[in-house]
Amino acid sequence: MVEFSEPVSATGGCLCGAIRFALHGPLPAVGMCHCSKCRRVSGAASNAILNVRAERFEWLAGETHWREFRTPSNWGSFFCPTCGSPTPHRLSDGKRVLVPAGTLDEDPGPRVLGHIFVGSKASWDLIGDDAPQFDETPEAPK
Repeated sequence: MVEFSEPVSATGGCLCGAIRFALHGPLPAVGMCHCSKCRRVSGAASNAILNVRAERFEWLAGETHWREFRTPSNWGSFFCPTCGSPTPHRLSDGKRVLVPAGTLDEDPGPRVLGHIFVGSKASWDLIGDDAPQFDETPEAPK
């Protein structure tokens, strides 16, 4: 069993409850993706996620219950096969977990880190905060 050095700061899960998770330590700000794939998978103007360090993420239930769909370009959608809710998933390097903000039980707070793929956002998508906006995705710091 993994022991966490920081207390649970948030919990979340899918609509049917088969998948449950906890986040430990301070919550990161929410990132918003406005690309066409995120619009399709979320059914909304953008997809809100928290990019969490893997050592701060804990599966409470349903760790193997989720499913994924991959496009030919290897873009993936991760979801509960019972209720269809989006689910957290590890990035390919295993160091980070993307957590859909809407799956949290608690309000993650109003902090938005930034908006990516604004260059392809829907014409009806009006961004109402002053967080940084990027036409695509910014380069990671080296």
